[in-house]
Amino acid sequence: MRAMPLTLGWVITRAWVLLSGFSVIFYPESEFLFSDVRLYDWWAGNIADSHFPINDPMWQYPPLAAVVFLAGYLIAGNTVGFVFLAVLADLAIFALLIQRGKSEKASAPAFIWLVAPLVMGPIILGRFDVFVTLAAVFALLSVGQVRKFGIAIAIGALLKVWPVLLLLAAPRGKSLKAIAWFTATFVAGSLLLSIWWRDSFSFIGGQQSRGLQIESIGALPYQIWNAGPSNVSSAFQFGAIEVVAQGTATVSLIITLIGILLLGILFYWKVFGKIESASPADVALLAVLISIVTSRVLSPQYMVWVFGLLAVSAFKPQQNFNKILVLIFISAGIGQVIYPWWYISFQQGGALAVAFHAIRILTLLWATVIAWQNIRAVSQQNQSPKVIHQAS
Repeated sequence: MRAMPLTLGWVITRAWVLLSGFSVIFYPESEFLFSDVRLYDWWAGNIADSHFPINDPMWQYPPLAAVVFLAGYLIAGNTVGFVFLAVLADLAIFALLIQRGKSEKASAPAFIWLVAPLVMGPIILGRFDVFVTLAAVFALLSVGQVRKFGIAIAIGALLKVWPVLLLLAAPRGKSLKAIAWFTATFVAGSLLLSIWWRDSFSFIGGQQSRGLQIESIGALPYQIWNAGPSNVSSAFQFGAIEVVAQGTATVSLIITLIGILLLGILFYWKVFGKIESASPADVALLAVLISIVTSRVLSPQYMVWVFGLLAVSAFKPQQNFNKILVLIFISAGIGQVIYPWWYISFQQGGALAVAFHAIRILTLLWATVIAWQNIRAVSQQNQSPKVIHQAS
């Protein structure tokens, strides 16, 4: 597929996103698509008056996010300015993929990003995650240029923490340089933002206090129980609807420890050179998938990250890549059905909504397992001759 048809497709799909998000055309429960942007604008209005959301439990972002919110608010209020910036970030990702695709004669990466909103819904431009994904995509496409790679990851981490996982994708022999550039940029950015906003990292305390969001994998047993034998309460806390029931703290701890363990193994493989032959994008995709499936939150907009990483990974597809892609498409597609179409039913324990959500979870886990098996296979192939001899 050539650049011109892809570009036309991008224009058409994004026009659909905007018309749906602003309720110009019909989309079920469209009033919820850009609902968070109204909150961003409210924060930005207060920040413009030097009132920072220090004690707001819904503020869950590193300090650079405030700059983006404020920029959108100053361009235009009523969500227009933020969505305009989101479209620019989305277009930048698409342009980067098109440009790389020309040199590598590959159209699949740009096509994956093109269809992302059709699969996961117009929410792609109604949340903050597209900006972070831009930093991540730029970093992975610049993986051979350590300075750009490290700086891009630092910017992403100052927007939202998860891009720090991309350091696991640093090329062999350049990891320390990448970490150095990341650290220098992150520290300098943090100091500058702290001068502007003294308690700019107060969000960390809010993150520690979060419980199980009803869409998370850890909350699935509670939702199944809620759809079946009994009722399970939920409440709006820390910007999300969370399960209010006994045992949630223990479940949260268990899934967090599982995530730490799996990422620790990935880190071990990285440090000892066992996954150096793996594609950096594949390593990054696996790390982010692990962080998502073991998180206490599984919002539908998280799939924006996955689509961005999938698109870069498509330049050098890993084994069973098409299967991973289909599973992600199914999971993200069901995510669009759950939110915003069936969200109230899901919260109340509607059997059909919970059943669909279970499929959403299982397909995402399946994709993660395949990605894990691929990287583990690479780690086993890269054992040193000495270790192989001892094992035999």
